[in-house]
Amino acid sequence: MKIERNRQLAKDIAIYGIGNIGNKFLVFLLYPVLSFFLERNELGYYDISLEAVLFLLPVVTLQMRESTFRLLIDNNDASYRKHILSTTFFIEGILFALVLVAASLLPFFFSIRYLPLIVLSIYVYSLYEIYLQAVRAVYTSTQYMLISFISSFLTVASTFLIYFVFRKGIEALFIGNIIARLSAMIIIELPRRQIVSSLSVRFFKRAFVSEIFRYTIPMMWSALAFGIITSSGKYIATYFLSADANGILALAQKYMSPIMILGLTFNQAWQVTAVKIYREPRSEQFFSEVFNKFTFVVCLLVVGISFGLRSFKSILLGENFYQSADIIYVYCFSAVFFCLSFFMEIIYQCTKQTNKILYSSVTCAILSVPLSIVLTKNFGLTGMIAGLSFSYFYLFAFRYFQTKKIMPIRFKLDFFLSIVVLVAGGIIFYSSHNKIVDYAVLTITTLLMLYYFYALSKFVRKR
Repeated sequence: MKIERNRQLAKDIAIYGIGNIGNKFLVFLLYPVLSFFLERNELGYYDISLEAVLFLLPVVTLQMRESTFRLLIDNNDASYRKHILSTTFFIEGILFALVLVAASLLPFFFSIRYLPLIVLSIYVYSLYEIYLQAVRAVYTSTQYMLISFISSFLTVASTFLIYFVFRKGIEALFIGNIIARLSAMIIIELPRRQIVSSLSVRFFKRAFVSEIFRYTIPMMWSALAFGIITSSGKYIATYFLSADANGILALAQKYMSPIMILGLTFNQAWQVTAVKIYREPRSEQFFSEVFNKFTFVVCLLVVGISFGLRSFKSILLGENFYQSADIIYVYCFSAVFFCLSFFMEIIYQCTKQTNKILYSSVTCAILSVPLSIVLTKNFGLTGMIAGLSFSYFYLFAFRYFQTKKIMPIRFKLDFFLSIVVLVAGGIIFYSSHNKIVDYAVLTITTLLMLYYFYALSKFVRKR
């Protein structure tokens, strides 16, 4: 049984990994390339607008993207699935109408650049996120991977076309993302039509509304709190520093994104395995093994990305964005605890105790805003990211102790080695600016990561 679940987890990670790395890498290329053409304040404004869209998604969708996957994967009955899908999209239609009313009133109170594009982005992103999770549950992992890849490829292609051919500036980023997501959904759905064919007013049931809301409402509030933690720093940086500073931050975030991609890939695969095996004998030991090994890989990636970007910044960054390389280590450091806190969140999802997620998220949001303000005013961008790191650490620690009664995670050798890697890497990064040292650390980290992946493959085969 243990051999089988190890292999299944490895298979899921490989499938999601190929999809996420492929599609995220394509989108990742956008910012570095455009950094040679856009001004820092332009990139900063787009990033702030995108953060607003992503922050509003939990409200506009009531976080039904989470219930779509969790409830569909729990039940293979065709009738049940039609009820869940139809009820979900019916609720979403009502929410879209409310958003349109609210958006039509905004111009009377605020002047917002590109408001129609921002509102359209909210619509399309919301629809895409719910549909994506439906694909993940109803179709196969291959279709899930394919829609993500198609969306990413079309994002890059259409953005470059609109920017360089039609000369639309940062509007190209909005339009490119909208076109890509709509096109990807059409391309995936047309040959199969399993999801669209499940949508009908006659399948809408009020009883399923309460089932959906019991799962999603706590997660919506948690996601909003998490959005405050993640996004508030950028608005604070823009207010106390400048839009230019947020442009630097936005590009650093893109180079930090491989850690987030790894975290997303792992958690997507782990979510499926965890839900299936958390009631099995000795599942606590398995959860702990996976947690410790995941932590070590993430920490190696922090060191590799940080020294890699600083070593090759003249190739990877436009000259106006060199400061992004200076703040990358502490930004990557924050991503470690971001990923680990999501690992803990899956434990709540396994038992459907999503209401307990609220405690950690809300208290962390209350803590993070004043902390970010104080640190940004006194230490600039580095202070803002340090505040973010502390907030994510608090979130992880809170969830770690809270979940001990549900699924106790035990620290092992891999975890303590992770701490050594993080601390040693940070000391070298900030005490030395010698290119030879940077190349040496990057080489050692890369070799160590390759060896560790080899060891993990043996662990999967033999255990």
